[in-house]
Amino acid sequence: MTDLLLQALLAACIGPAFAMIFAVPRFTLPYIAGGAFLCRLSFATLRHCGFEAVGAAFVACALISLIFIYLAPRLKTPRPVLLPPCVICLIPGLDAYTALLSLMHILQDQSPELIHQSIITLFACSVRTLAVMLAIALGIAIPPLFFYRYRYHHF
Repeated sequence: MTDLLLQALLAACIGPAFAMIFAVPRFTLPYIAGGAFLCRLSFATLRHCGFEAVGAAFVACALISLIFIYLAPRLKTPRPVLLPPCVICLIPGLDAYTALLSLMHILQDQSPELIHQSIITLFACSVRTLAVMLAIALGIAIPPLFFYRYRYHHF
């Protein structure tokens, strides 16, 4: 349980740090920290309960997206300013790194058995990375479709 909280606390540091790179308004940083904390905590809790990384990433991003659908107008800040720093902690960096290392092993001269294993690792890690990235994108994009349906529809 302390591992889940530690992950969430570290995400609460990463989110605002990433946001500061893009010069977001200073008053939004605590909201971004809270969103990153909640995003990583929900992801880690779902993973701990047996969800796969793709499903957990989608649910965590959808939750944060729903929260900022409510908060963004009250903060007078666009949702795209608030959401990416909150979900940056879900990017599957280890899988992407492993896929790149496998590609490097394939390009080097090795025995056929090692090349075969590197190809399997490359595809497995690449597919998992792309699937989690797609889940993050859909988790951010789908909830507004239900709330902003008639936003630009004029009667």
